[in-house]
Amino acid sequence: MKFLVVLFLVISIGYGDANSDFNKGIKALISKDKKQAFYYLDKASKDNHIEASYNLALMYYMGDGIDQNISMSAKLLESSADAGYKKSIDNVGRVYMQLLKFDKAIKWLKINAKNGDIQANYLLSEIYIEKGNFKDAKINAKKAIDNGNLDAQNLWNTYNLSKY
Repeated sequence: MKFLVVLFLVISIGYGDANSDFNKGIKALISKDKKQAFYYLDKASKDNHIEASYNLALMYYMGDGIDQNISMSAKLLESSADAGYKKSIDNVGRVYMQLLKFDKAIKWLKINAKNGDIQANYLLSEIYIEKGNFKDAKINAKKAIDNGNLDAQNLWNTYNLSKY
């Protein structure tokens, strides 16, 4: 029992440091000190702070205060998405799509679609067309069309998805 209490305290103290680093990183972002923001968010991210990983991913994606690195952004987004962070889950599939890593994009976009993201169905249909899988493209485009997505309607017409 004593061991569990000590272990809990060690874990809590470690995460407290990550929270502190995260807060310092956010304050630095607000004050536009990108170098400090990167330092603290990176530190917190390495301590598995999922919000820090998300914010660091945004910095990498935008090239905000650091060199743009979309691959690193995707890696950080996936890490925090795996931990259940909703904002990362909402974005990681789109970033993998930009990187043309379609298998990873499909994994996350399916989750988004299941969670009611209408745009995810349209993006899935685009990926399936790119992969030559017109049957799945049709299914996803139809869902997007049923929810009022005009881009999906254009895709449907352009690729004559009704015949699949």
